[in-house]
Amino acid sequence: MANVLQISDTHLRAGANTPADKNPDAFLAASIDAALGIDADLVLLTGDLADDGSVQALERLRDLVSVFSAPVLAVGGNHDILDNVHAVFGAADTAEVGAWRVVAIESLIPGEVHGAVDVDDLTRRLDALDDRPTVIAIHHPPRSPSSHQWFQLIGAEQMLAAVRERPGIRAVVSGHLHEAFHLHDAGLELCGAPSTYYAIEHRGNEYRADDDGIVGTQLLTLGDDGSFACVPVTRSLGC
Repeated sequence: MANVLQISDTHLRAGANTPADKNPDAFLAASIDAALGIDADLVLLTGDLADDGSVQALERLRDLVSVFSAPVLAVGGNHDILDNVHAVFGAADTAEVGAWRVVAIESLIPGEVHGAVDVDDLTRRLDALDDRPTVIAIHHPPRSPSSHQWFQLIGAEQMLAAVRERPGIRAVVSGHLHEAFHLHDAGLELCGAPSTYYAIEHRGNEYRADDDGIVGTQLLTLGDDGSFACVPVTRSLGC
């Protein structure tokens, strides 16, 4: 069995903040503290890591997650500058973890909130791999509780069709919504991670800040038998 700790939507800025009220740094630290008991084999960062895209914010994030002594695989989000993400975390797009593989897919469109996926590139990448159990990690979810245009992924249906044709792909995990969710789609597990910062409730085209929502990280459990589970790791709401 392998453990992947998914951390998403941290929204750090270049200047570190210390007051706990509305402070992404303090909330990230509390989220990490809540997950310290996890023996992580991989730390997976799924976008909106730096609210201002800055290298300084990404470097603080890198230093904070180093407490897990595990490799880090990062994808960008709509708030990120992809070159900066690669400069701080490396440009690797695949990680081997236990009997599994995690494949990172970029979906950000510079200057836009919604995302897009290059399905032709994705299928070429997947066709070059063997059939071991695989998780795809992306910032924008291909399916979720939201229908609002800001939270959509262009090419989502084509992506899901391509993934369903490859039985080794067991799950797609994502961020962006600030809402933990778990959907089942024709044999695929679709799991959205909470934000470490604040929660949003999505219902169709409507969304609102959710003071009682789940905030923290997410544990992905990858079984040697091909089993998959995703469970939020909730931090204290009051830090």
